[in-house]
Amino acid sequence: MSRWKRVIRGVLGMGLTFGAIGAALFSLVALVSAVFFPGAEDELGFMIIAGAVWGAGIGTSFSAILAIAARGRSLDELSYSRVASVGVLGGLLLAGLVVGGSWGDWPNGGAIVPFSILPLLGAGGGVASLLVARKAGRVLRSGEETGSLLEG
Repeated sequence: MSRWKRVIRGVLGMGLTFGAIGAALFSLVALVSAVFFPGAEDELGFMIIAGAVWGAGIGTSFSAILAIAARGRSLDELSYSRVASVGVLGGLLLAGLVVGGSWGDWPNGGAIVPFSILPLLGAGGGVASLLVARKAGRVLRSGEETGSLLEG
């Protein structure tokens, strides 16, 4: 498989992973709010979908920026601060797209919410991804084939 196909596969895989984690995180927030605020259970489905969409957007933008910024570096060479800053940049990019696409619909000062929450989610998700990838890297070295799922 060519290098760019692997990069695109990684970007899409990271987007799906962030989407699943975002859906789980937002569903927990919705469940807690349903316990403390009766009547909020109507929002559970919306929160799960919103978490998946936000997570997929942040994960895809984070992974694409990281693929460009950390080209040719291994996981051991990446610092947490660099990955966190790329996560912040991915969150800012997504917030800019959201706010820019619906600028007239935001109430006064309401645009500050995506510009504060999405970069924090991007940085946290990026650092968590690096931690998981480094842990998996000890088990599977770079370039090593994983084998088939059907192999025993």
